[in-house]
Amino acid sequence: MDGLTHLLLTKYNPGKLQELLQAPVATTKGESPQVRRPIAKSAPEALQELTEMVVVMSSNDYSESAIFKALREFNLSNPELMSRSFTLPISQHGIPAGSWVFVTQEED
Repeated sequence: MDGLTHLLLTKYNPGKLQELLQAPVATTKGESPQVRRPIAKSAPEALQELTEMVVVMSSNDYSESAIFKALREFNLSNPELMSRSFTLPISQHGIPAGSWVFVTQEED
């Protein structure tokens, strides 16, 4: 988890941060250095890797007004990140519509 994602979750969704930090991540070692085995990931990590988005506040857990207030506060404080911080207009990859997401990959 990168520093910005950690900061966002610490401030706006500490329960989710604790869930991600406590989620078991199993790694396996191969007998040979040439053999690579997959690393088991939790559902949020897999979703983040697939969509390159982190759910900061889910509309399943927070009201629309609470999400909007926190999103607005963050975007006003960090205008350079505003294009990567938004609410989803529709449900996507199992993330409910209205959830605040942060795109982790910077645009080229």
